This record gives sequence, C-alpha cells and structure tokens, in this order.
Amino acid sequence: MIYGYASVSVRGQFEANSIEEQTKLIKQRYPSAEIIIEKYDDPKDRPILRECVSNMYGGDTLVVSKLDRLCGTIKDGIVFIEDALGKNIRINIINMGMIDGTHTGRMILNIMNAFAEFDKAMIIERTQVGKAIAKTKEGFKEGRPKKFSNAEIDEALALLKTNSYKVVEEKTGISKSTLIRAKRA
Repeated sequence: MIYGYASVSVRGQFEANSIEEQTKLIKQRYPSAEIIIEKYDDPKDRPILRECVSNMYGGDTLVVSKLDRLCGTIKDGIVFIEDALGKNIRINIINMGMIDGTHTGRMILNIMNAFAEFDKAMIIERTQVGKAIAKTKEGFKEGRPKKFSNAEIDEALALLKTNSYKVVEEKTGISKSTLIRAKRA
C-alpha cells in the first residue's frame, strides 16, 4: 500500500507548502496513494503520522513531498526513517529519493546523518562566535544572570539569623539552596 502524507503547521505555511501542493505532487507520482493529512502545532508531535506508520506493514511506502513535511529536524527525520526501515517500510521523499533497505537507501540515510552532524557543528560554531563577540562588549557577564541582588541576599541572610530557612524562603522568595550557598560564601 502507498500512503501519501501531507502536513502543515496550524500557524500557516507558504503557498508552496500547502496541503494542495503537497497532495498534487504526491498524486502526480502515485495516483493511487491514500492521502493522509495532518495539521500540527509542534513539528515533533504528529499523532496522525505516528498512527499511520504504526498501521503500515512491511513493503508499504510512505510518500512525502519534502523532508521538512515529515519532521522538524534532520535528526528527527533520521530517527523516524530508521524506525520505519526497521518495520521494512519504505520512505519516498520526493525531492530526495526512495529510502529503503537497499544500498542506495542506506546511502541517502548516511548522507542525512552527515548533514545532521554538519548542522550541529555549525550551530556550535555560530554560538561560539556570538559568545566571543558578546565578550568584547562592555558589561558582558558569562552565565545566567543573578535572580537576586547582593542586597537582597544580604537581607535574607540577616533574616536567617532569627528565622528558619522555610520562613525566610516564604518572605523573600529566595530558595533554601541559594541561601545555603550564600551563607557558605
């Protein structure tokens, strides 16, 4: 059986990613495909797609127009495709090709893994460059900003002399663990 999967975010899509465009593209290649449509809020939460795949059998094919219609990230796509291949389900991503248990299908999956690694490395590199630029600016402080000022901590420590941690925590909103760390310092 061949299933065509078309999906859009409820937040709206570009016209080129519309349900109609995706369905048209799938039906051009597979006129007899059963079309499954899903509108989602979170790209990681696609219950209709999961249900469709759980009802598929070995030898069935899932067709999507593009990888981003199947998953939110390359990494999520790889996990999804590997699970499908484990059930002997083929995935045809129209703009990439057929991914199945053949050497060609495995090669496409390996290329996707390489792109996922590259994407991760690029994110790390951009983060490090951004951090280096931020360090050159006046007032840069590394780490998470302090929630409470030194004066607020000092006031809470003074209250701690005559009150329990629980009472001080209720009065100031400063947690017991923060008070203990401040007391040690």
